[in-house]
Amino acid sequence: MPTALSQIDGIRSALVGEFYSRFAVSDGFEFWFSDFVLSSRELISPDEKIISSCIVGSYAQVEHTANPDRIAKSAVMAACLDIPIVAVDLLADSSLLLTFTNQVTIRLPTDTPIVDWHWAITEAGGDPYVGCHIACFAPGDIQGGMPNNSCMDSSVNP
Repeated sequence: MPTALSQIDGIRSALVGEFYSRFAVSDGFEFWFSDFVLSSRELISPDEKIISSCIVGSYAQVEHTANPDRIAKSAVMAACLDIPIVAVDLLADSSLLLTFTNQVTIRLPTDTPIVDWHWAITEAGGDPYVGCHIACFAPGDIQGGMPNNSCMDSSVNP
């Protein structure tokens, strides 16, 4: 079974220097890299507040959207499209913190209520229970490894 140190080393080697060329926003967030997809149930960036204040002040239709918080999150994701990641940190609560060359930071948190997984790296996106390289099912519960260990190959019974 991979150790936490080997897991973060594997995640860093997969992400640092790489960029995503496509993203998706729905009930979660997906970052499409060349060989895998990084998915998360939630996304947090300090830039959201700035973006929200600018958009809400100049685009009144935001008040009538179903998910106004997704607008700022989408803008943050768009700002990092094709921008290399320069640092990846695994925080004490198992959140992933991504830093991009444009100085934008994105945190994939593990405090999202009522979810059965928080973030995952899979081959094609989707449910990490179906198959993944590595996934965080709860704070402190990261299973699998990068690039050769699949969480489906280890004893995954979250």
